[in-house]
Amino acid sequence: MIKIVPATAATDFAAVAQLYYDTWQVAYRDLVPAGYLDQLTPATWQPEKRENKTLLALADNRLAGVCAFGPARDADFAGAGELYSIYVHPAQQHQGIGQLLLQGALARLEPDFSSIYLVVQTNNLPARRFYKRQGFHATGYHRQTQTDFGPLEEVIYGSGPQFEL
Repeated sequence: MIKIVPATAATDFAAVAQLYYDTWQVAYRDLVPAGYLDQLTPATWQPEKRENKTLLALADNRLAGVCAFGPARDADFAGAGELYSIYVHPAQQHQGIGQLLLQGALARLEPDFSSIYLVVQTNNLPARRFYKRQGFHATGYHRQTQTDFGPLEEVIYGSGPQFEL
């Protein structure tokens, strides 16, 4: 059974960081430069900084997924809510956990934000299909982040009046 619960001060954030790391190593293996993945460690992430904006998915009381959200971090989208991340452990994927996390985050964002957006790797087609099934669409906004290992190409997906085409 899957339970969606908010993170608290008592959350094992080291386990959450490990889940981020494990998921990136599998999901992004062929999507980002290998050197970029190789330099990541669980310490790359600091999920405790978003304690009050994080939901956890527990499968039989074990961490299976995580979703972080809150107000827009990008000034271009001020006034919108943002899904910062959704990660489901590779061994737990395709069981509806991502959808449950997304629904939980939206339930918390929608009272405060009429529009919500997220950033996804342009070449991450499974994630893009997932977000489209959940009612998000490509907005036409793109961004590129230059790393020491090459560029990361991202597309902005959105829903709500601020992102109507």
